Amino acid sequence: MSTAIPNYKLQAFPRHEPHALFYMTRLEKLVQEFHGIDKPHSHTFYLLMWIRHGTGTHTIDFKTYPVRIHQLYFLTPGQVHSWELSPDIQGYNLFFEANFFRERFGQRLYQYPFFHSNQQQPLLEAGDEARRLETLFSYAYDEYKHQHPNRAEVFLSFVHLVLETANRLYTQQRSNSDPQLYDRIRQYEELIEQQFMTLREVRHYADQMHLTPNYLNHICKKVLDKSASQLIHERIVIEAKRWLTHTSDSIKEIGFHLAFEDPSYFVRFFRKQTGQTPAEFRARLGLHR
Repeated sequence: MSTAIPNYKLQAFPRHEPHALFYMTRLEKLVQEFHGIDKPHSHTFYLLMWIRHGTGTHTIDFKTYPVRIHQLYFLTPGQVHSWELSPDIQGYNLFFEANFFRERFGQRLYQYPFFHSNQQQPLLEAGDEARRLETLFSYAYDEYKHQHPNRAEVFLSFVHLVLETANRLYTQQRSNSDPQLYDRIRQYEELIEQQFMTLREVRHYADQMHLTPNYLNHICKKVLDKSASQLIHERIVIEAKRWLTHTSDSIKEIGFHLAFEDPSYFVRFFRKQTGQTPAEFRARLGLHR
């Protein structure tokens, strides 16, 4: 096994255009042309994956989802994923760098609920909107393949339309949450993502949000049925699992990387959160260090 999980840049993909901040291909073509793309890896860019036909499983940050027709998957930079897809799989993979989207639409990229959230499902069941999304992906792919005038601008417009269409449907399917409370959860998650390696207490985040720790905990309980501290712990566990699975570092080294000064405390923390020790987690994956 390699010592680290591959972290692909756009330039790694077949026939990527130098300096382009976007890339698109058919899923069935990617599977055929990119050896090992089904194995665990991460990206430096955003990813949309539309399923037109076929079945299988898709594992994202250690959660496995059954692949079905008319699903749309969302991945953010750094997330680890892998898949097992049927031979008849068909679909589209659309990749783009953050700056490609932000240049026109600013912070909108960080407001979509399916991105930058460990608490929201990274996929959408398109249902009645399947035809609309299929059409948008088809037009986007046609635009990508041809060198028409203002190609990048038009392609970005299709990316925006896909994301806004997905956002409407995604929000409708999860409309039971108070939008204001949901926005607070999003803000809290963003702060955790930025600082979980150094800040482990709820009060530090509550102060930044101008809330009391008790109220922040109340919001998390009401929206997610989880405590505020649980969100911090879950993010640490995801990082620990990534390192345990995809590096050859010792458990002691991983504990230090995650800012646990005492390796035994890291082991106790991991066991409390997952029900198994780091060594047991590795053993169940068939990995031995």
